[in-house]
Formats: sequence, structure tokens, C-alpha cells
Amino acid sequence: MHRVLRGPLKGDKITIAMSGGVDSSVTAALLAYQDKYELEGIFMRNWDTADDDSMGGRGCRWERDWEDVRSTCKVLGIKARMVSSTYNIYI
Repeated sequence: MHRVLRGPLKGDKITIAMSGGVDSSVTAALLAYQDKYELEGIFMRNWDTADDDSMGGRGCRWERDWEDVRSTCKVLGIKARMVSSTYNIYI
């Protein structure tokens, strides 16, 4: 028995993991420009700047990445949502 794999169909909901970087933003844009899907960008906040001692407290700034995701989603007309898992990682 063979299974036929298919891509998403018109009207399907697609959640895009977005980092604020180029790759995820281009992926979101390519899907948005097709105007066929219900899209949502999701940003996973996996760290807290206050907990990052790797650069003397000047580590990765999640706030900047989140703002990049929000502005990209706004331009593309899709919903942006943040999910925080910092508690689960830093306990």
C-alpha cells in the first residue's frame, strides 16, 4: 500500500515558526503571497536575557527578535503570537 503525500490545501491553517531572521520571514512571505492559507507566525521565547551570563548580561536580546517577527507579520497581514518556555528551561 502506498501513501500519497500532499501539501497544504487552500484554506488550511499553517503555523510558521519564526525567529525574526531572514529564512523564516521569507518562508512566511512566500506563503502569504499565495493568499491560500490561514497563517500564523509563532515566536518561541526560549531564554530570558536576565538569565544569560554568556556575554556579561548582554546576551541574546529576545525583545529585538520578537519585534522583528511582529513587524514582519504586520507587513504580511498575518497574526503573530509569542510562546514563552523560559520557565520550563531555566528551572
